[in-house]
Amino acid sequence: MNTVEQFENTVAAYDEVIEFRRMFGRPDYFIRVAVADHAAYEAFVSGKLIGLPGVLRVESHLSMKKIKIAY
Repeated sequence: MNTVEQFENTVAAYDEVIEFRRMFGRPDYFIRVAVADHAAYEAFVSGKLIGLPGVLRVESHLSMKKIKIAY
């Protein structure tokens, strides 16, 4: 299995991951996670994402306020 497949299988298996997309251009991936709080998010990023083969950089954007969600 190559690094991309291994990364995608590993991240997709995490319970915290509720949406996972491979993107065109940058960023390479979009990962939406559901965690209890900022401390749990930090633990997820530090303990599960950083250090995976192929991960060179992690960029986060945290919501300040939910205004509207349409499905």
